[in-house]
Amino acid sequence: MTRTTSATFLLSAFLLSTPVVSAQDLTAAFKAKVKPLIESHCVDCHGPQVQKANLRLDNLPPDLRDERTMAVWASVHDKLVSGEMPPKKRERPPQDELKGAITWLNKELHAASLDRQQKKGRVVVRRLNGTEYENTIRDLLGTGVKLKELLPEDNSVAGFDNVGAALDVSATHQLLYQEAAEKAIMSVIPPNTPIPFSDKRTGKEMSEKGPNFKQTLTRSCYLKDDALIVYSKLPRYGLCATAPVPAAGRYKVQMSIAAVGADNKAVPAAFLTVDGGREDPVLREMRDIQPGKPTIVEVEVDLERRQAFVVNLLMNWDIRATKKPIEDYTGPGLLVEWLKIEGPVGVWPPKSYSSLFDDVPLKPRSVAKALSEGKPAPKIPDIRSEYAWATDPLVPASLKPKEDAERLIRSFLPRAFRRPVSEAVQKQFVARVHDKLDKGYTFLDAMVYGYKSILTSPYFLLLVEPGEATVVAKNDLPSAKLDEYALASRLSYFLWSTSPDDELLELAKKGELSKPAALRAQVERMLKSPRSRRFTENFAGQWLDLRKIDATIPDPQLYGDFDGTLLWAMPRETQQFFEEVLKNDMSVLEFVDSDWTMLNERLAKHYGIPGVFGNDFRKVALPPGSHRGGVMTHASVLKVTADGTRTSPVLRGKWVLEKIIGKPPAPPPPDVPSIEPDIRGATTIRQQLDKHRNIAACASCHVHIDPPGFALENFDPIGGWRVFYRASTRTPKGIVNLPGYTGRAFFRGPDVELGGETHDGKKFQSIDDYKKLLLADKDQLARNLTQKLLVYSTGADIQFADHEVVEQIVTSLKAKNYGFRTLVHEVVQSRVFLNK
Repeated sequence: MTRTTSATFLLSAFLLSTPVVSAQDLTAAFKAKVKPLIESHCVDCHGPQVQKANLRLDNLPPDLRDERTMAVWASVHDKLVSGEMPPKKRERPPQDELKGAITWLNKELHAASLDRQQKKGRVVVRRLNGTEYENTIRDLLGTGVKLKELLPEDNSVAGFDNVGAALDVSATHQLLYQEAAEKAIMSVIPPNTPIPFSDKRTGKEMSEKGPNFKQTLTRSCYLKDDALIVYSKLPRYGLCATAPVPAAGRYKVQMSIAAVGADNKAVPAAFLTVDGGREDPVLREMRDIQPGKPTIVEVEVDLERRQAFVVNLLMNWDIRATKKPIEDYTGPGLLVEWLKIEGPVGVWPPKSYSSLFDDVPLKPRSVAKALSEGKPAPKIPDIRSEYAWATDPLVPASLKPKEDAERLIRSFLPRAFRRPVSEAVQKQFVARVHDKLDKGYTFLDAMVYGYKSILTSPYFLLLVEPGEATVVAKNDLPSAKLDEYALASRLSYFLWSTSPDDELLELAKKGELSKPAALRAQVERMLKSPRSRRFTENFAGQWLDLRKIDATIPDPQLYGDFDGTLLWAMPRETQQFFEEVLKNDMSVLEFVDSDWTMLNERLAKHYGIPGVFGNDFRKVALPPGSHRGGVMTHASVLKVTADGTRTSPVLRGKWVLEKIIGKPPAPPPPDVPSIEPDIRGATTIRQQLDKHRNIAACASCHVHIDPPGFALENFDPIGGWRVFYRASTRTPKGIVNLPGYTGRAFFRGPDVELGGETHDGKKFQSIDDYKKLLLADKDQLARNLTQKLLVYSTGADIQFADHEVVEQIVTSLKAKNYGFRTLVHEVVQSRVFLNK
């Protein structure tokens, strides 16, 4: 008997031997255990006359086979457990009656959920989301091509965009995947042999060739001999830039540059790339430039055709605030003597070409066509013009097209499909290419068609996770464990957001990856890899909403102290904080409160923390009274939970409930208007929220939402500490003069009201007090992060049967100081992660 047959037999025997509760018995038990509680304590609010929250319970059947009905009873169970039902102002049910109803619901909901997982699997087949698709293509082909922007935006469920329930596949998707695949394939083929390019420009020469230089001169920069001195973000990105390159490739850039300013300190320079006809530069790097005599700084950068390399500042400086000529300004700036670019550098043909065409030679299209037809090849000059390459680009030229096509397709298939491919499937894809060749297609066109077929195949686009029915150990529940290759993909997309590498696939081939020791070793290896940066970007980026950092622009009239260097630093504090906790297996409670954070000079200045110099981030101990510590007080989080002009306790409170506590509020009633804060500063948001709390339909939610929002109200929309609101119109308290502030004048509005009270009557005066209240329930904080990791790692929302696993993980974590790295290991070793 084979392993699969044996496992199937064991599963069938187990299910046949397990007593099944009949619908009649279930109804009888429901009437005895739950119905009395519903009739005595719930129908006044959820009965035939009144249905608060659009919920009616008196006639809701106990049919847990129906997913919607089950979801309602699961919500009832959770509210009974938390004490939210019945409401605290209502008569409390007898303890025995309440306990009996909760116990029955928990048992039956768990059984129904687990039965559904065993029969249908926990995770639906899902497609790669845009980020995963782009990463997979890039790693597979070795190209930096941008593809995500071509695809429809992905929806999110439970806070993440990799959940299968939200990842539909439409006709539009299919069409755009075709376009994206062709773009990716063509990106690996260099259109020409390397065209040597070298250009050097002095500061004066760069400024003369930049647009609108006369308008910019004396506002942001000025010329000193042949050098360009920059004090503020240049409004046009051609003022301090290299010449655009004639062909795509990797280029070496050198610059003679120095920091200037009376403080004699390093100044962070922004290195960007920009297309010739666009004004949306891409920030590649921030680097400290040292003061003193100009030194040579060298970088290598990948550029597309017609792109240029740009040096700029992200600081804002308003010359009107100094009332002096720019030549007399003594603040921080950059002196740029010259910029030089040369290239392309590196191997040729590029490795990306070899990923699809191996050793097939590259020839001009005219030569390839002649060779394929058996004609003499035209003579091509050694040096060709840019126009000649554009009209007669390089293409793969095969003398044995069918043999090469079969060899290349067979080699590519298992890498693309992330597992061994059957002979029948291989023949199918080879036949498609051969058919095109038989019809007179060129070798390139036939191969593009074949590769497109692979990269738009369900085997590539979908995370197919086959499993086999097994009983792992005595008394264990039957389950559909992932096969080795599916496990390799799940692990890789969890920690790297891309396809598994050779080591993972080799372990899967040997059947060893699923062994606990091997899994643990692979998780450690993967977390130490540079690719784990994607775990930070995609998990932390969605968990903490860091992806929304650019969604709002602070009002320059109120927040002139906000600039590009601060915006750049904000998310990096949180990302590096996340990585520091993960790297050192620090407690997940550090995300709530810590006595340290990750800072550079610009962010430390924003926080009022002295002694931090330079643009590089480092771990910094927080001084007493800083009110910082934990991600809730990071400027990144405080910015994404504001709208740029004002803060909202509702937005921030909702964020804390969802992201930190793990108890999201119900959606607001559709007939209740939103709050419109008085932006003139005449009243505070707290005063306006009082009106909302007087509406009965709102009070039950705002009693939970408002307290964490009030605790964070001392932080302004850009994450600065405040004791009063800024106002844009004149107030009796007049203009505010802040030390070092060079932005537009603003006025002092009302003072920030301190303190609040939680839903269970616990009072606090500040964010410091509130964090202590949160830390009183350490298990819930760990439970929340455990659930989020399980959702993200498996691509499926938490189901009722998963609660058992969550509690097992939390119990294990508690004994290990709630270590975050330990949590990642526990998730990977869990039944939820290992099963289909």
